[in-house]
Amino acid sequence: MRLVVDNSTGGDEQLAASVAEGLRACGYAVEVREPEPASMFDTSVHLVSTGIVLRVDERPEHSALGEISEVVRAALMRHPSVRRRTRAVPVAVGPGGQVLTWIDVFD
Repeated sequence: MRLVVDNSTGGDEQLAASVAEGLRACGYAVEVREPEPASMFDTSVHLVSTGIVLRVDERPEHSALGEISEVVRAALMRHPSVRRRTRAVPVAVGPGGQVLTWIDVFD
């Protein structure tokens, strides 16, 4: 299964890197989508970032989803910002696909 850590909105570079590193350590093929330079500095609108999205190319098995959830929760718990630790990370199928689940530290 191929995983994409989508940080294309510039939501949280540190979390994206931490999640990608953890997933690679578990043996997953991971791509990280970086933000476009222009998306970081749009001065005409106050942008409220949605954070990162974890995209999968197919619906993961229950055990794989559990392993992915553990990696994301661990990355959230290590985040230096208390406010950002409470964010939820959606797991979506495909580039704009259906959200399968949301992962947060409260599960």
